[in-house]
Amino acid sequence: MSVGPAAVFSFRERDLDGAKAAVGQDFFTTSMDLVDRTADYDFRFDGVVLGSLAVGVAHINAALEIGTADLEDCYYVNYSASGAMHARHRRRAVEITPGWGAVYHPVGAVAMTTSDDYDSYAVRIDRRAVNEALEEQVGLPVPPDPVLDPRVDLRSTPGRRWDRLVRLLCEEARTSPSVLDHPMIAAPLHDAVVTGFVHATGHRWREALERPTRCWSRTPVRRAVEAIRSDPAHPFTPTDLARLAGASTRTLHDGFRRHLDTTPMAYLRLVRLGRAHDELRAADPAATTVAAVAHRWGFTHLGRFSQAYGREYGRSPSTTLRGR
Repeated sequence: MSVGPAAVFSFRERDLDGAKAAVGQDFFTTSMDLVDRTADYDFRFDGVVLGSLAVGVAHINAALEIGTADLEDCYYVNYSASGAMHARHRRRAVEITPGWGAVYHPVGAVAMTTSDDYDSYAVRIDRRAVNEALEEQVGLPVPPDPVLDPRVDLRSTPGRRWDRLVRLLCEEARTSPSVLDHPMIAAPLHDAVVTGFVHATGHRWREALERPTRCWSRTPVRRAVEAIRSDPAHPFTPTDLARLAGASTRTLHDGFRRHLDTTPMAYLRLVRLGRAHDELRAADPAATTVAAVAHRWGFTHLGRFSQAYGREYGRSPSTTLRGR
């Protein structure tokens, strides 16, 4: 799955109109009013739009009342890094403090009141992406716009994992060059954030999601292996490989563990490592570098690439490039 190029945004606003325009550009239209109309106002918002996701980290120095009508085309999560927020959505009141996030559905007006000095993470996910991810994970049909719990616990194991992914996206949005510039990295990361969300939040499919899956047949594994080996440069995600294999991601994961003692994405990295090895052996050391070859095959951290290469081939990649 190609998610297209990442679009980084960064806003610094001193007035409410500018802040509303910033949020409206990649998230949704809002109303904003200062709780204390005499307060100075400072708004900072940095993040990235990637495929069906928009993720950002925001700072508000003065308490705000924020409202929006139906989101219509997305789910939205806002959670506190510091400070607190009170929210109302679909006749439910939610108190948000660090460790908890508010989940807003496509249908239903939203009213939020923040504290002073409210730092938060904002995550917008297209409604179709949430629906497809939940269906794919549970292996069952899911009605459009599934009802999710109004709060997500970021202290739980899946919640902590999802929070780390969101923070990673925000950090990479402020980094240049960024791993988000590389399709082989950006597509699986996008997939992980969407899938991680349906694992982190509560819903009536939780039992099905947590039920162990078994893959006794080698056929799905063989199909995924063939797809990987035929085009390892493709920006595959776990969901892509599962669809090509005719299985759910959880079933395919179990199949790779059972039959190959690895995971689909680890196997993909190993095949890419092999292609990088072949390229290093054939390359002219005067015309290329280890870093260039590694990056071309999706290894953006040179130190980790060298370690993985050494474990697999018993030598450094630079030794291979020099033909020794």
